Amino acid sequence: MNYPRRLSGALAAVIIMFSITRTALASTASQVFAETSTRVVLTPRRKRLTIDTISRNIKTMEYAVRGKIVIEADSIADELSKQRKGTSTSSARFPFDHIVYTNIGNPHAVQQKAITWPRQVMALLQLPDAIGIDHPNASQLFPEDAIERAREMKTSLGGHGVGAYTTSKGVKQFRKDVARFIEQRDSAQPGSVNIENIFLTAGASEAITMIMTALIKDSSCGVMVPIPQYPIYSATLDLLGGHKVGYFLDEQSGWGSNMEELERSLAEAKAKGVNVVALTLINPGNPTGQVLSSDEVKNIALFCARHNLVLLADEVYQENIYRDGDEFYSCRRAADELGLIKNDLIQLCSFHSTSKGVFGECGQRGGYVEMVGIDDDVVDVLYKLAASKLCSNVSGQAMVSLMCRGPKPGDISYESHEREKREIFKGLRERAQIVSKGLDSIPGFSCQPATGAMYCFPSVRMPPGVIKASQQLGYSPDTLYSLDLLQSTGICVVPASGFGQKSGRYGFRTTFLSPESRSVVESIRDHYESFCSKYSH
Repeated sequence: MNYPRRLSGALAAVIIMFSITRTALASTASQVFAETSTRVVLTPRRKRLTIDTISRNIKTMEYAVRGKIVIEADSIADELSKQRKGTSTSSARFPFDHIVYTNIGNPHAVQQKAITWPRQVMALLQLPDAIGIDHPNASQLFPEDAIERAREMKTSLGGHGVGAYTTSKGVKQFRKDVARFIEQRDSAQPGSVNIENIFLTAGASEAITMIMTALIKDSSCGVMVPIPQYPIYSATLDLLGGHKVGYFLDEQSGWGSNMEELERSLAEAKAKGVNVVALTLINPGNPTGQVLSSDEVKNIALFCARHNLVLLADEVYQENIYRDGDEFYSCRRAADELGLIKNDLIQLCSFHSTSKGVFGECGQRGGYVEMVGIDDDVVDVLYKLAASKLCSNVSGQAMVSLMCRGPKPGDISYESHEREKREIFKGLRERAQIVSKGLDSIPGFSCQPATGAMYCFPSVRMPPGVIKASQQLGYSPDTLYSLDLLQSTGICVVPASGFGQKSGRYGFRTTFLSPESRSVVESIRDHYESFCSKYSH
């Protein structure tokens, strides 16, 4: 249709105005919708993740070595640091200038030196080849055996170094090193340890959690744990919804185990409807510091075989044995010599770590689990669980390899490496006696000899007023004692209640790693006198 030119121009103007208006209206509508949407998003409402909605199992679990006393110690340490810097706004003052952390087996945090050769190899693993193993002056900074070992390990890593993922079980060559280490330690037949049943993990703790996750099928399942025990077992059972089935160690016999107590514990648990699936053995003991004899270990292996229990062997302190005549006797060796492995009569998971022994490399997070009698299809499922985390950290895997296979006799670093290890061990053995004998000499204290591991676990007679005061405060008497000790002396220990103990017993766990161990004992002695006076009524 043809419109007059004037009308055509007017119509065009109307169309343009309509278009503008429509656009404006659409824009306004979008703005209103956006503002409305924003108001909806910003409307205050109850949060999804709160202390009321969080997993009950997480709230229930406790890990005493990093619990109430340590949190308070960290707070005091922070305040002391501010006071030294002149930035403190608090009026609090303390009769000490630093915290002595004896709460956890963390050797390098209390001045234990790193052993040289493993760190040299680790440094070369971290460096790019051009400025590390292939640098023309590398031999001026590193011994040849460190360079050659780093070169070998980089080859095992596929030429990628420690910055790439590995297989989920861990580097194959490193697992071979673990297997040969176990065979030599236990005088086992060469080739008898299957590397496909070895997983390299982020410390022994990750391996323990992995195996226990597989064991606790449902809330009816339980695991036998020694009392006292290391809290990772009770904490993991709480998290998984399983049952802790405690068996008491005999304090008066040096924290030994006996079969009657094991049978009592198992029978009581079964009577309550608990499906007991495993038994944990910690040898040398944590927190108790005992070393089990070969007969005790064999008896426990036979007990597990007889009752069809998976034996969880926590053996991370196997190098820490101080009393002449004692030796480490592994659960695997016991099972082998009893014929349990050959006849497929036992299921055993053994744990070890770079964090203890004389390496003390806690921060590297290196560990392993070696499994015996575990079916291939179960191993495949465990592999799937490990694969969900891709792999354990590669530096930790490398440190496991270096712990299991150090420089050999004749290598340039062999003598110095062994000398450093002997010096660290000597210091540990001396402090074990200083602390255990010193604590045992305090009136009101009783402390068994620390013949292994890194800890003393004394019992402490509490003055009458402590029981009432602790009830009013809502925590255990030995927590009140430990808190008072911390605030008076700066010494951070762990209440014995965090590890489990017989009713009516009180005490604490302390390491003997600190070079201040002698003065720590004297401070504990002096504090106990004032503590007893303070709570005498």
